[in-house]
Amino acid sequence: MRIHLKRAGIAILLALSTAAVAHAQGKHRFFDRMDANTDGYLSTTEIQKQFPKFTAEMFKKADTNGDGKLSVEEWQTFAKAKRAEMKGA
Repeated sequence: MRIHLKRAGIAILLALSTAAVAHAQGKHRFFDRMDANTDGYLSTTEIQKQFPKFTAEMFKKADTNGDGKLSVEEWQTFAKAKRAEMKGA
């Protein structure tokens, strides 16, 4: 039961974060707020500041090119997959 609640909580936060992503001159405000060092990518640490339950395993799954950082596209793809997973669960 606890695991399902944690998963649901993470999925809800991810869904809200993606819904909150707004385009402003080609930028993504929510992503940019998480990107504390403004390098254009997210690290595990940056994501965990917003989503403390975001795990290394989740990061590895989201990091499709394996470069150790998440681009806007990787983040959006991961969040979209989490939303779909929750709808199917």
